[in-house]
Amino acid sequence: MFARRSLLPSFLAVLLAISTGAAQAGDAAARRIIGFSPDGVYFAFEQYGTLDAGASDSGWSEIDIIDTRTDEFVGGKPILVVDASEEATLTLEQARAQAAVRAAPVLARYAIASRGDQTASDKFTFPGEMIAYNDISRLEQVSQKWLAPLYGETGISTIQLDQILAASTGDCSASFDAARQGDTSGKALGFRLTLQGQDSKPFKILHEDKAVPGSRNCPTSYSLSESYEFTPAGKPAVIVVLVQRFSQGFEGRDRRFLAVTGQPR
Repeated sequence: MFARRSLLPSFLAVLLAISTGAAQAGDAAARRIIGFSPDGVYFAFEQYGTLDAGASDSGWSEIDIIDTRTDEFVGGKPILVVDASEEATLTLEQARAQAAVRAAPVLARYAIASRGDQTASDKFTFPGEMIAYNDISRLEQVSQKWLAPLYGETGISTIQLDQILAASTGDCSASFDAARQGDTSGKALGFRLTLQGQDSKPFKILHEDKAVPGSRNCPTSYSLSESYEFTPAGKPAVIVVLVQRFSQGFEGRDRRFLAVTGQPR
């Protein structure tokens, strides 16, 4: 795993590492892992940032609480605090504090806390940082489409992401590059996640888009950020894969995270 990652351009890695200090310049979300419920049925994480300066430069926070049995949001949608108006004065600290207050009763109800282990990560994604505006497109280019988790109870050797075309109700024609072949009308870029075993053979499709929701804002690409695993007492292991989704924002690329959850076996 590390040998393959070391082939990435070292100068770009250094550039990104330096640039994260100027985080507030762009709309690339950072994430905070909250954790699992004791039975592994629920997983939660927060993503947050500031909107494109051309929109409002307002702070925002989204807390995703997911039922790992169905891979659906608890309550049908994430907890989102944002003000996208031109006159917005909501700071990042205020947005995060408001989202935390709104999420607290749900997190307490399911006893969601810091549980589970990170089993793999692409360090070049800088998931805990709000990447500077000028570096978001470069981050998109170097982000990886595979992860090699540490060997554990799940027996997963590789998590593979493949970008695919899926149905879309919106017009996403502008999100495709000129090199893409074929008819893309009525389509948007989706993804498939495949789990491979120690023999390097696929044994499960963890996720495959049939349709791309409008909330993804016509993605330009996807990549893998990290994976987590939690094994409740007497129950099968649960895994979570964090996927980066890039799309065209007001002034350039945006980055958001989405979590794919489920049981590997």
